[in-house]
Amino acid sequence: MKKFCSKIISGKQWRWLLPILAFLLVFGLCAFDAPLYTQPVVRVTFVNNDRAQRAVDNFDNVDHTTKQHITGQLLNTSRRGHLVRFGNTFSASGAMDARLRTGQSVFVQRQNGGYQMLDVKRDGVVLGLLAATLVLMALVVKRRVWLTFGSLFANVLLLLVTLHLETSPANQQLAYLLFSCMAVLFTLVTTVFIAGFSRQAAVIATATIGATGLAVALGYALFSLTNYRDLHIEAMNYVTQVPQLLFFVQIIIGSLGAVLDESNDIAVAVMQLPHDPKRRFKAGMAIGRNVMGPLIAVLFMIFIADTFSESILWLRNDNALTQTFIWVMGLGFAQALVSAFGIVLAVPLTAGLATIAGKGAADEHI
Repeated sequence: MKKFCSKIISGKQWRWLLPILAFLLVFGLCAFDAPLYTQPVVRVTFVNNDRAQRAVDNFDNVDHTTKQHITGQLLNTSRRGHLVRFGNTFSASGAMDARLRTGQSVFVQRQNGGYQMLDVKRDGVVLGLLAATLVLMALVVKRRVWLTFGSLFANVLLLLVTLHLETSPANQQLAYLLFSCMAVLFTLVTTVFIAGFSRQAAVIATATIGATGLAVALGYALFSLTNYRDLHIEAMNYVTQVPQLLFFVQIIIGSLGAVLDESNDIAVAVMQLPHDPKRRFKAGMAIGRNVMGPLIAVLFMIFIADTFSESILWLRNDNALTQTFIWVMGLGFAQALVSAFGIVLAVPLTAGLATIAGKGAADEHI
């Protein structure tokens, strides 16, 4: 261990410590950023816990709740430095609450002449992890890091603009068109950052948009023919309007990245080969078959993992496995299935487009 540490410190490997240093730096700075918030922030200085109370529901789920009496010091607003007192109740399960400890910072609000806790201040962990991730990306991607950051920034900006337009009452009827345009722009912007204005970029973008569009159309046709049997879109969390729209939007955004990644792998490899149509197409299909399985498996796990915690809750409350799957995991399974359509369709589509794309120079500009 000592030899390993000395090698890291003395050689070029020290740079791999930069993500950890970035996390610690940002985490430390966030401990002093309370004046940047307009919401009152309190640092806990004293905690007094009452005796835990046992609670049992009608499903025999047992939990223990504890009431805390908190004393803290205001870190911002005009009353900075003043001591305040408020209460907090936490459960042993920690499902919808948090136990407060000395030294933590929390957001509070004034209520009835006193203060009430809103949430724990977690910006240090979130921003620290973000800083560590960005530094790690810079170390791995190296010279292309600015292209990666630019692509991420452009896509986030597109998403924010689309959400702003969609939530406007005047544009709610155009939601399908807005999200379709967003998916197309996502693809075009990301492809340009990856491959520039080239034949390769045209192949990747066309295959990605085509495969995703065909997959969604196929999924919509199948769901309509079966009249959405055992597919309870109304069970989507926190959705009060147009759940069907958001269901398909989740499919598009969830599968778009996997389809684009697959199309890029196929196009890059195929367009490096000599201009032999038969050889190109066979190579593209072979590459697609190799990457198709892992991509489908990853997407399936992502969609299912999103519903896993709720499924455990349903099963713990004596619901049948079949009922739990239909009402909780069914939507995730259906989304994974439609996304798998796109991944499969992207293989022959990308291989065919790359085969007829031209001379085979991947960097040949249009």
